[in-house]
Amino acid sequence: MTPSTSSSSRTTLLLVAALAATATIVGLTWLPDTPALVWCTKPLATASLAVLALRTDPPIAARYRTLVALALVLSTVGDVLLMLPTDRFVAGLAAFLGAHVLYLAAFASRAALLRHRSGVIGYAAVATVVLALVLPVVGGVLRTAIIAYVIVIALMAAQATSWMLDAPTNRSARLAAIGASLFVASDALLALDRFVLIVPARDALVLAPYWLGQACLALSVAVPPAPALRLPS
Repeated sequence: MTPSTSSSSRTTLLLVAALAATATIVGLTWLPDTPALVWCTKPLATASLAVLALRTDPPIAARYRTLVALALVLSTVGDVLLMLPTDRFVAGLAAFLGAHVLYLAAFASRAALLRHRSGVIGYAAVATVVLALVLPVVGGVLRTAIIAYVIVIALMAAQATSWMLDAPTNRSARLAAIGASLFVASDALLALDRFVLIVPARDALVLAPYWLGQACLALSVAVPPAPALRLPS
């Protein structure tokens, strides 16, 4: 693809993802009797971001692009599993756990593993609060799955923060850190709503940061555009 075609394609895929995400939130919030809409639009939103990451050219690194694209594919699988009429929460959790392992590997390929303690301490505190609220009301396999998931997503987000602190002017690092933090916020709200209390406007509050975070992670694959040259007047 030429650079202009690549840019146009990315814009189109972002638009598709945004429209699908908006339609999903609208469908869940105001059109609960039309599940077919959400069945189409929810996986489409995340899948569009997976294609966006995969088609990004040039990427900051081919390995990074592959890992992020695969993480978005697993996230799409997780979205579908969580929509099934039968309870597939643990299976969906496993799919997203795999996605976070891939994101962690992607960020670790760009910076030393957890070099900066501030991110580790911050996300460890968030993980501790979430587990303290959720674990008293769950048990068995679900309890083990939740502990593993929370630890991995905290490590993923801490590594993204560490990369950003290593390279504060790097656009990809900033997008990764923002995307990871939004993902953590979304999952924390989802966990609280499912196990602890009813979150008002849950679908909007959970899904909006989820897709904004995933979009940031997909966009982090791209090489930043070169600064425009300004000719003296």
